[in-house]
Amino acid sequence: MFFDFIKRNSRKTRKENGVYFTSLIISIIAFYVILSLGEQDIMIYLKTVESDAVARLLLMIPMLYAVSLFFVFFLVYFANKYQLQLRSHEFGLYLMMGMKRSKLFAMIMGETLWNGLVALIIGIPVSLFLTELISLATSRLIGMGIIGHQFRISWVGLGLTVVGFILVQLVAMFILSFKMSRKEPVDLLNDQTEETQRVLSPVWSIVSLLTGVVLLLGTIFLCIAYGLAILYLRTIDYRIFALILIIGITGTFMLFRGLGSLIGAWIKHKSSSSTGLFVFTGRQLQENVLNQWGSLAISSLLILMAMVSFTYGISTALNNSSTSSRTVDFTFRGSEKEIVSVLTSDKLNPYVKEYYPMKLGHFSPSDIENSENEALSTFSWSGLLESVSGEVNSQEKDSLLSYLTAQDSPYLISLSSYNKLLNSINKPPIILGNDEVALYSGEEFSHSHDILRRVLQSNPLVNIGGTQYKLTSTLYTRNVVADRAITLSYALIVPDDMYNALAYSSQDSYLLNMVLDSDFVKEKGLMQAMYEVDELLNTFGLDYESYLSSMGRQLFYTVAGSYTTFYLGIMFLIIANTVLGLKFLMQQKSTRHRYSTVAMLGASVESLCSSARIQIWLYFGLVISVALISSIFGIWSMLDAFPNSININNGTSTIVMSLILFIVFELCYIWMIQQKSDEEIKKLRN
Repeated sequence: MFFDFIKRNSRKTRKENGVYFTSLIISIIAFYVILSLGEQDIMIYLKTVESDAVARLLLMIPMLYAVSLFFVFFLVYFANKYQLQLRSHEFGLYLMMGMKRSKLFAMIMGETLWNGLVALIIGIPVSLFLTELISLATSRLIGMGIIGHQFRISWVGLGLTVVGFILVQLVAMFILSFKMSRKEPVDLLNDQTEETQRVLSPVWSIVSLLTGVVLLLGTIFLCIAYGLAILYLRTIDYRIFALILIIGITGTFMLFRGLGSLIGAWIKHKSSSSTGLFVFTGRQLQENVLNQWGSLAISSLLILMAMVSFTYGISTALNNSSTSSRTVDFTFRGSEKEIVSVLTSDKLNPYVKEYYPMKLGHFSPSDIENSENEALSTFSWSGLLESVSGEVNSQEKDSLLSYLTAQDSPYLISLSSYNKLLNSINKPPIILGNDEVALYSGEEFSHSHDILRRVLQSNPLVNIGGTQYKLTSTLYTRNVVADRAITLSYALIVPDDMYNALAYSSQDSYLLNMVLDSDFVKEKGLMQAMYEVDELLNTFGLDYESYLSSMGRQLFYTVAGSYTTFYLGIMFLIIANTVLGLKFLMQQKSTRHRYSTVAMLGASVESLCSSARIQIWLYFGLVISVALISSIFGIWSMLDAFPNSININNGTSTIVMSLILFIVFELCYIWMIQQKSDEEIKKLRN
């Protein structure tokens, strides 16, 4: 009997507080997705190529889990406090009718456990399905294919999700239900009475009049924070970062503290020409802002963090493609005879499309035997330095000039070797004139590539061995090896006869590139094909590297950057919107007598519902607008601070995708709050 009573009350609670219950389910899904990360196909693969980095990432997961539990605890505490306040009259009647306090306490805790169990029953299957969907998508994306996928359940993640979720609910509800069960019946019966308006003292009246000044100061503080973020955040100085945070947070709180006066002035200005429930709607909104400015500011900051997290996560996923810079599959170092014998063996030959030596070496004056002319042993970037000096001042320009000034013995790359590389990826070859050389720069030095591409259009000169050569107008950036056998910042691609005369490379530095057969890669998928050949090469004892390591590293950056930031973004959005929604509903409940009075004066229930819906749009809109404006400057700063993570070319698509996700999420929450508001107002008909 008592259990059936608990189930009925639980069902009623879920129906009346659907926003909160939905938030709990989303939290459960987010918990399991992040906790099961170590069991997903992509992470199992990454453990084989980036084991140390993966281990460090997985060590961060418990920290994210603990921080999330901390946030969810306050979400549960706040939401259930609201729910218990709504039911205080009900609890008072139970005690008046003879229910023991211990039984009331047991009833509240039982309802909490039952609702938590229902949320887990819904959330766990959804999270398992979503995890499998993510795993299948990533398997397909990275080249493993569906064949490489296996269904897995992370029992540890499942256990931590259930235990953490139940524990947080029990602790929060234990505190709330203990306080509730200790109240006297008369206090519970009167707990829902409408609070009377406080008469302000002369001092507080003056403070209230100064809220316009507070609004202005808040706006100024935010503008200062935006300016500092754009100008100085790119340096990633923790002192500047702390200063921006302090000014920005202070400005946000001051802005919302002063918004009430702005709304009041707007209502006063429009009231003479307004019709219907305009003044009632405006005053309700003004009171919401005046009484809850702290919650509004916190929610706005949480939404700002969510937007920045989503943008960074989406950008990381878009820009760290596992096959975007693939030019070579394997690079070998050592004896040419030994390497070629392995590649032409019966075991390896079916998998090899082609192989070629990658000839590169230092410009080495010491090997020039003609000592009569010292000019033959000199090198200068003079023409290129002059062209770069004419560019607009920037950190990238200063860094490039500093490097080129100090480099008097650059690497030279054989033209025939680089053309073979271009041919293997179906790119046109480089054709050099008698007085031309080409400039090469590694992909890791992309911060200077825009400058170099601009200055190369004028074909600046370089001095090599006493002769002036023009640089071609194209900058070449395709990696010359599979991974990191050698990392070149800036080098010159020169004709073979010039390379043979001016470059020095020892036998120990001999490099040979190999490309896998395209039909084999298409059949197996890139990752599976490379992994299979890598296992074969391990048996020969050669010194080599593979694109598999580069792929693993890029995938790790993608996973670490996108999974964690998506997770944090979702948690921030859930908490911010739930706090906003419940705060509005609590305010509406405490002022329900005003709705009754307006209804008795002739307003229809439909017009009151419309008024409340407008309030909700404006209430959420104020918070979201401030967060969106702040996020513009936050994302702008991130473009400068993390240029390799957020590519300008993908900037538009990143922002559009972030906005779409955010708008859909916000519309769903606003719709749920409006539905709940309509239900409360329609009760006036009775």
